[in-house]
Amino acid sequence: MTLKIQTDRLNIKPNHKNCWSIYDRADDALIGQLFFRNQWFNIILKPQSLHLGVATEASYGLMKAINNERYQAKSNVPHAQQFLRKMGFEQHDDHFEVDIKNLRKTDLYQQLNHKLGIDTKKIKHPKHPTTAQLVDGDIDCFDRPTKLHPKAHLGWQKMQQAAHCDGIELKPVSAFRSMPYQAKLIQNKLDSGMALNHILETNTAPGHSQHHTGCAIDITTPGYEPLEEVFENSPAFKWLQQHAAKHQFSLTYPRNNQHGIIYEPWHWCYQFVK
Repeated sequence: MTLKIQTDRLNIKPNHKNCWSIYDRADDALIGQLFFRNQWFNIILKPQSLHLGVATEASYGLMKAINNERYQAKSNVPHAQQFLRKMGFEQHDDHFEVDIKNLRKTDLYQQLNHKLGIDTKKIKHPKHPTTAQLVDGDIDCFDRPTKLHPKAHLGWQKMQQAAHCDGIELKPVSAFRSMPYQAKLIQNKLDSGMALNHILETNTAPGHSQHHTGCAIDITTPGYEPLEEVFENSPAFKWLQQHAAKHQFSLTYPRNNQHGIIYEPWHWCYQFVK
């Protein structure tokens, strides 16, 4: 079969009539495989692509494209069974099955924004898909674990080391943030009494944060308050201006940026080079 599928994050390409490979569109890395035989299917993902919605996106995209009347699957793993049920599968004896007309994919983007009272049609900020890969990163300045896309993580490690050799300490403040996490940040401010329009001046709506990509990282350095404009006066900021591009990082939100987002000298993002 020559059928090829492209989604927001994935390229799905056939190996032979019963097997398709799943690639991360960001860096063309192979992250999993889908297997179909008759009406039965199975999906295998690499560890860095689990719990990111990749299985749903890949399975739904290919099932809709193949458009069989019915699909079936077996699993005794609770997480896998939950995944099947969310896609509309129902249990029948020792397996799960779904009619193509009942197959579904949850629109988390619309759900979260609707719950917050955000009209997605009025959002001017660019939309950013959730990364299809994540690996563990450093502990941030608040003693929280961070995660980054594998390529961004490698670039960050190299940049940190280069800065260290020049006597500069770069410390992460925040890295990957999921859409539910972004929604929680906004909900917490709503609960404190802040108006939504004021919140959205500093916090982008779920689905519009560059942190979803796993490539954005907020940076601080000793002696400077995290996430404050004063960071631009630090030796670390001056070092980043001179050297970050060598490591494929760029300042995304300079003054008067085209995205309409406040000036964030602490916010840097890894840029893929294919």
